[in-house]
Amino acid sequence: MNAPGKKSFPTDGNQIDLTRYLPQMLNQVAARMNERLADELRTIDMPLPHWRIIAILKWRGTCSLKEVRQWTVIDTSTASRALKRLEDQGLVVRNWDRADTRARRLSLSPEGHQRFAEAWPIVAGLHQHVFGQLPEGEEDRMIAVLQEALFRLGKSAWSDQD
Repeated sequence: MNAPGKKSFPTDGNQIDLTRYLPQMLNQVAARMNERLADELRTIDMPLPHWRIIAILKWRGTCSLKEVRQWTVIDTSTASRALKRLEDQGLVVRNWDRADTRARRLSLSPEGHQRFAEAWPIVAGLHQHVFGQLPEGEEDRMIAVLQEALFRLGKSAWSDQD
């Protein structure tokens, strides 16, 4: 039974309203934000996959390639190519993992930290433009709902967050 005031999701496909179908809405928001962010990052010559990797490494400190792929949701070949370019540009360094001598850990170089600092005002500005007018607490509520959805989906770096 549904909670009071909560609409049930229609089981009849003839009744669906895609403006109220959350996966469609999330896809629209993500796609539009990615398009806009990619356009704005082009002004500093930073492809979107590069930004995603740099941002994850800034946040996490060090990561394996597998962790970078999980956190950025970038396919293996795109992530590998982007990491190679970031290494060639001196923005990312690979070091041997002390715990597993077969593995490599990725981290930002000082130049990578500088590129993050250059891109951050663009990213923060877009975030403010899109979400800055939400009423107090709404962004936190949205984040909680999305975290719950990611947890329920199970195959997400976010659901395994420490």
